[in-house]
Amino acid sequence: MAERTRGIYRLVTVPAIYQRIQTALAGSDAYARVGKLVFDGLDGKNVLEIGCGPGRWATVLRHTKHYTGIDWNSRHIEQARAQYGSPQASFICGDLGDTALINSDTPLHAVIGIGILHHLDDAIARNVLTRAAELLVPGGQFIGIEPVIHKGQNPIARLLKALDSGRHIRSTAGYEQVFPPAYINVTTHIRQDLMRVPYSHCLINAKIA
Repeated sequence: MAERTRGIYRLVTVPAIYQRIQTALAGSDAYARVGKLVFDGLDGKNVLEIGCGPGRWATVLRHTKHYTGIDWNSRHIEQARAQYGSPQASFICGDLGDTALINSDTPLHAVIGIGILHHLDDAIARNVLTRAAELLVPGGQFIGIEPVIHKGQNPIARLLKALDSGRHIRSTAGYEQVFPPAYINVTTHIRQDLMRVPYSHCLINAKIA
């Protein structure tokens, strides 16, 4: 994983600090507001979130049949289990590449990645997306939200991206290009109104055959 993890960047590995930063930048209603925008159509379906952090998105995805979150940070997973664990929501500490961790017998309709791909170089991102495609049922989808680079970007947004711990913030075309051929339809859309501060996000929806 290509990201900054030393010095001040270690703070985001602490669940309480991570959540305070998210709330400060995006607002207390951000999860519900963004969830309505990107998670429509997941009612009654099985979803997997990769890099779930402290598990906050589980509350937005209560309408799904079952939500599973996976993250390498044991502190995040411990907090997620304590706060959001339920018969409908479970959390796994580990890596998506460890096939033994994911129950392949459960039909998976969507894989969600919020702010994940910009931490991965092209080769690793393709491996992750390939693994996601292998887990999805026919017609399943990858749903993502990533910081994005584009022309005419607000200077404050550019500065925040320069400070991001992820080193692979891409253009919309750059994100589209990391999806392997298993995805037959990849769409991207830029939104600049999802945070309290000037910022640009790329909304991604990619479906497999």
